[in-house]
Amino acid sequence: MAYEQKIKIGAAKTKMVWTLGAASRSVVMIEKLLEAGMNIARFDFSEGSHAHHQETIINLRTAIRNTGILCAVMLDTKGPEIRTGEGETINLPTLTRKDKVDIVQWGIPNRIDIIILSSVHKGSDLDQVRNLLGMHANNIMLMSKIDNEEAAANVDEIMEKTDAVLLARGSPGVDQKKMIDKASALGIPIVTAVQILGGQTTDDDLPNAVLDCTTDCVMLLADEEEAHPDTALQRISSLCKELESSIDYKAVQQKIRKALPRPLQPITARKAAYACWKYPKAKAIIITAKAAVNLVARCRPSVPVLLVVSMSESFKWWSHVASHGLVSRGIIPLMGAESKTIEDMISFGVQVAKKEGICNAGDLVVALRVLNGCPVLQPLHV
Repeated sequence: MAYEQKIKIGAAKTKMVWTLGAASRSVVMIEKLLEAGMNIARFDFSEGSHAHHQETIINLRTAIRNTGILCAVMLDTKGPEIRTGEGETINLPTLTRKDKVDIVQWGIPNRIDIIILSSVHKGSDLDQVRNLLGMHANNIMLMSKIDNEEAAANVDEIMEKTDAVLLARGSPGVDQKKMIDKASALGIPIVTAVQILGGQTTDDDLPNAVLDCTTDCVMLLADEEEAHPDTALQRISSLCKELESSIDYKAVQQKIRKALPRPLQPITARKAAYACWKYPKAKAIIITAKAAVNLVARCRPSVPVLLVVSMSESFKWWSHVASHGLVSRGIIPLMGAESKTIEDMISFGVQVAKKEGICNAGDLVVALRVLNGCPVLQPLHV
């Protein structure tokens, strides 16, 4: 690993997206944003040249090395210029020529982690994007913005193929509660766009989403001229943490259990639910399988969830796994540099949990691992 990872155990469980704009693209300011709680750095390709964004991502990588704080890279596509009236259906491309150039010539070479698709209408739209990504498709998360009636009508097929959903308030013909219920049932991370002004939220979307545990991540949309972006982000992050401290997790989890489909499939989903609910005295959950990340997160555990990622083989691929974990609520990715076996990875997770004060000698933690292709729960007294 090129830097020593700094673990932020006390941060809000709700993840934070911040756009690196004019006032927030210097190394010094990005370092402050990382310390303030930025989990995902958004690059807005509706403006700015490739050279401009290249300078910014170089600054981001430098800030990550300097602070040791992991941060995912998100490319937000510009999408088509045309906007339809309410109720109209028009055959717009998911990706414009510009979007394709931005992804292929800038995004892939810079090892981005997430792409926001600003014009999704049906499930096959995501197939087209993955075809464009080719061999990189497994490494890049596709986040679908559902903000039109056609997408809402085709939500089932979109949910089957998307990796995450982005919801924006006031989208015509979109029943947000329905979208949230569907995504939650499938274990798909939910990102909520929230407008902020002067470091404050302009509506009740953020408090409600945090208290109800109906969002994994918030995308904070601030004025480009925000004078103190780090202060604004710190204020929102602190608000989320304060709200989370008053959540009735027992009630939230009971509601989720009632809403989950029966029988709970696949078996990994059942094991994920057991890991969250069967051991109420556990101080932490340790997971080593990529497939379990979102399944555990959707159960809204009250304890820290440590995702241990091995760096022993194919670092670039595994770094994406860690970065994708930054989208899901409550997931803390750990880059286990020396971990070669599953036992090593679990041991590394336990060591970190002890070091960070999550658990003490004699406490119970639960490990969710894969053994011979099957998910296995492993209660451990550390």
